[in-house]
Amino acid sequence: MNFSRRDFLQKSTAVATGVPLLMSMDIDYCEAATATPPDLSMGFPENAIRLNWNENTLGPSPLAIKGAIAGLKEGYRYALGSLLAPLLADYHSLDKDWVLMGTGSTELQRLAPATHLNEGGNVVSSLETWAGGLRVAEHMGVDVRRIDLIEEKGFAYDIEGLLNAVDDKTQMFIMVSPNNPTGTSLSYQELKRIADSLPDKVLFVIDEAYADYLPDNWGTGIDLLKAGYKNVLVTRTFSKAHGMAGLRSGYGLGHPDILKRITQFGCGPASTSIVAFGAIQGALNDIGHARQTRSYVERTRKFYQQKCETLNLHSVSGPSPFMMIKTGNRTSEIQQALKNKKILVGNGKSWNVPDYLRVSYGREKENEVFFRTLATLL
Repeated sequence: MNFSRRDFLQKSTAVATGVPLLMSMDIDYCEAATATPPDLSMGFPENAIRLNWNENTLGPSPLAIKGAIAGLKEGYRYALGSLLAPLLADYHSLDKDWVLMGTGSTELQRLAPATHLNEGGNVVSSLETWAGGLRVAEHMGVDVRRIDLIEEKGFAYDIEGLLNAVDDKTQMFIMVSPNNPTGTSLSYQELKRIADSLPDKVLFVIDEAYADYLPDNWGTGIDLLKAGYKNVLVTRTFSKAHGMAGLRSGYGLGHPDILKRITQFGCGPASTSIVAFGAIQGALNDIGHARQTRSYVERTRKFYQQKCETLNLHSVSGPSPFMMIKTGNRTSEIQQALKNKKILVGNGKSWNVPDYLRVSYGREKENEVFFRTLATLL
């Protein structure tokens, strides 16, 4: 859906001059303006199989959709995202002052460096991981220390190496669990070991975008907050298991003092749209939908593992809705060949694992087509 500035001006002028005429003819100009359906393809080819963005192809809960539609009808109004804090606080058994809404969890991840690194210092994190906050730190000119995962142990976190990288100038320590793209997940004991080892001045950021896919009773960063740790920031999102990526809705959980520092830079009332405001309420009233998504991911992971074994391909996965598939030095070639057939997957080089494809689980038929096509390219 590309058009030039001249096209835009011509169309804008036509609409502007045409509106009075439509009104004089007693025609609903709003209805006339929507004669052409909106293009929501995002530039992808028609019928493309999109396995590259970790999207939940099951979509949002029916109650979330109902809430979004209700919000859309009130689209002329601003939403006060802070009013959702009590709902999320109740869901996580925390005080409402420990909840901060954001435009996806990404907003909080990117604002945290601005609040804790404005006087310099360094950040410690892993190499093969999502690096949204780390890139902000790098742009700020801060030393970012990234420690390799242990590939021979299934890309396990090198906790010893990470903690050894911490010194008296460290201001932030960032982990992603489950990790993107490896699926590596930290146990509560591992999280606690890190928290106990960090000085109080170090902000321990735990990105838990995929935590809804973890088994029941799996300890998370939220349990650290409940145990009294005050230098922990946990970020969550409705983008993944709740299927609301396009609504950009997430939140942070942490001590009020940490959240107040973040609000100096963002996460204000306008960070949540009224459409997301309604959808979040619906999603929280249908947690069973997220559980169904988790069950689907578990079944799909087994299917992927079986197919990789059949094709003699090494795979790496965790509870999250994607898998890394090792294709060696042909990774970019295979990715391009798949793209030529309108099958889009991720390239591990984006996460410093260039020998792997990162494939998000799609619908059943999409997954079947992917493996049939991949088999012809090996």
